[in-house]
Amino acid sequence: MLQLNGFSIEIVGGSLTVLKSRIAPTDVKETRRSLGDDWFTMYHEGHLYSLAKNPNPSGGLGETELLVLSDHLGLRFVKAMLNQAMRGVFDAYDPVRDRPFTFLARNVDLVALAAENLESKPSLLSKFEIRPKYELEAKVVEFRPGELELMLALNLTTRWICNASVGELIEENIPVRGMHLIRRNREPGQRSLVGTFDRMEGDNALLQDAYDGQDKIAASQVRIEGSKEVFATSLRRLLGNRYTSFMHSVDNEYGKLCGGLGFDGELRKMQGFLAKKSPIQLHGGVEVSVGQRVQLTNQPGYKTTVELPQSKYCFDRSRTKLHPYAWDGLARFGPFDRGSFPTRSPRILLVTPDSASGKVSQALKKFRDGFGSSQSSMYDGFLDTFHLSSAPFFPLSVKLDGVQRSDVGKAYRKAIEDKLARDDDFDAAFNILLDEHANLPDSHNPYLVAKSILLSHGIPVQEARVSTLTANEYSLQHTFRNVATALYAKMGGVPWTVDHGETVDDELVVGIGNAELSGSRFEKRQRHIGITTVFRGDGNYLLSNLSKECRYEDYPDVLRESTIAVLREVKQRNNWLPGQTVRIVFHAFKPLKNVEIADIIASSVKEVGSEQTIEFAFLNVSLAHSFTLLDMAQRGITKKNQTKGIYVPRRGMTVQVGRYTRLVTSIGPHMVKRANLALPRPLLIHLHKQSTYRDLSYLSEQVLNFTTLSWRSTLPSEKPVTILYSSLIADLLGRLKSVDDWSPAVLNTKLRNSKWFL
Repeated sequence: MLQLNGFSIEIVGGSLTVLKSRIAPTDVKETRRSLGDDWFTMYHEGHLYSLAKNPNPSGGLGETELLVLSDHLGLRFVKAMLNQAMRGVFDAYDPVRDRPFTFLARNVDLVALAAENLESKPSLLSKFEIRPKYELEAKVVEFRPGELELMLALNLTTRWICNASVGELIEENIPVRGMHLIRRNREPGQRSLVGTFDRMEGDNALLQDAYDGQDKIAASQVRIEGSKEVFATSLRRLLGNRYTSFMHSVDNEYGKLCGGLGFDGELRKMQGFLAKKSPIQLHGGVEVSVGQRVQLTNQPGYKTTVELPQSKYCFDRSRTKLHPYAWDGLARFGPFDRGSFPTRSPRILLVTPDSASGKVSQALKKFRDGFGSSQSSMYDGFLDTFHLSSAPFFPLSVKLDGVQRSDVGKAYRKAIEDKLARDDDFDAAFNILLDEHANLPDSHNPYLVAKSILLSHGIPVQEARVSTLTANEYSLQHTFRNVATALYAKMGGVPWTVDHGETVDDELVVGIGNAELSGSRFEKRQRHIGITTVFRGDGNYLLSNLSKECRYEDYPDVLRESTIAVLREVKQRNNWLPGQTVRIVFHAFKPLKNVEIADIIASSVKEVGSEQTIEFAFLNVSLAHSFTLLDMAQRGITKKNQTKGIYVPRRGMTVQVGRYTRLVTSIGPHMVKRANLALPRPLLIHLHKQSTYRDLSYLSEQVLNFTTLSWRSTLPSEKPVTILYSSLIADLLGRLKSVDDWSPAVLNTKLRNSKWFL
């Protein structure tokens, strides 16, 4: 039995008479201010709708219009009123934000719960809190065509809070320099974030970066912004060797709260609370009552929920070598491109810290050649699995004896540059790190420094920590499966595609993303790079493209220019002929605010494909939405006295929540890694109105198939690769920007067809 994370809403009232006025988006804020508190307003598709809150309002704007509350526009208006009414319903709480309405639990703190069995607690530990965060948002849903209704969705996450003063943290020798400061008491309209802490000067906190050039603030007015990174830095210092076990206890408390059983319990409590508050009075005499949990059922003649067929991995162009599991298929058939992969004997540079070179060499010999006959069924080695002739290693030892932590990156840089000056003819490189160096700051992190140099020479890099390579053999074999797959893909190989029936002459699936290249959260003028990844319909990776850096206001023009260039290149490469039918499906994850990406893409497709019949679909694919699914019949998977995946729906379930909107579950109960994790969120897929190809069943299945194409692992990913690859590229570009002498230019040339970012 599938349920959504919310409650049905019953509306009493048939219609409302409102004022309607056409308003430019830039004028909405000022117009609302001029109307004052006498009017409730909603802005939708270029119009401002206003409803008087009292019998004698001042002002008013526009012509009268009747809103039928069962229609889409009427329901949107009720939705907006209900969202605003949440502040009154929860009047005992101070909201964190109003849209969506968000508040924190007052009497539950996961840190305190985890610390109950901790002996000799540090006094400062009580200043660190993890509080449940509740979000309530009304949503218009359409489970069947033409049957619109309203629901109230509940989401549950956590807020990490550091209440300790800067002085208290410094007294405990916690390194607070570089941490972000926020105001303890924020005035209405005031920004919470103040700046980055530098040092104390008397009673003032001096700032490194700040808004509006501010260089200091009274330390009593601010506190450190809570985050997982701040907690890790602070609690490691406070707890010492007890930190790891303590955070495991915190994770268990989180699982009790946000896992299937815990979330179901919170939904029950919220339903009981809201039922007592019902009916809720809204403006215009409308009232709503909160009802039962939203059940998802199929009706005769229409299916709201559908289980998609499971993806099949494909290992040859004729689609005869298929397997339900990626690694088993690789072991049986070899990679998809085994007959055409050009580099049969790749030369691999092995960059290793000198203190671990012996252990690393032993481990990577097993990576290349396998574990011998006793372990052959688990991992046969890189060479045999991917049908390679040889893969000679060229060791490069990085001398770190006596090197300061801040100079480790320099040591890697010098060793690699000296080596490449003598010989740079490598097809790939391993870069091995000591665990204590893995989390150094980006500017001198050996992971990023080595990657920047090697990528600049067109050499893709595979990183690993010494602790990973010296784990027990059972764990190592599973690790090597993922490493081997990623390394082969980085060298330009195609491990597998998906079984995909072709119904048109050519089909492309294009991921659209962007990276914000900012050195600081306080920069006013951000720089952006557009990221495009292009795949065939079966998931075969074609290329990635980075646009030139640009200002936010120039991004639409740069995106259009970049998209046209990419489509023209693919048109020529794939030899599109006049009159052919070509389907182009675009996936976008998080479009920039006020940038109509779908319009830009549609015009670009029209310009490039004027000689072909183009079927065009534009999808927003997102995990940032209000919906969670629960399968109340799923009792979980029990192993070693731990039950994981309770109430987690099967992978491949689709649910219609709007005429052009679907939810798709990409993580099933068997894929949940631990019992103390939150319920996984489904992918939300929304088809843009400009699309000319509108088969959402096909498009949903394609999105699910593309979650199996992440070649950084042999398991499916949470996101489709169209979205995942763009986010991986964006993350690395943002971090590499901190490294001296880094330039992304090579990514559009030597590494254009490489999956260098895996």
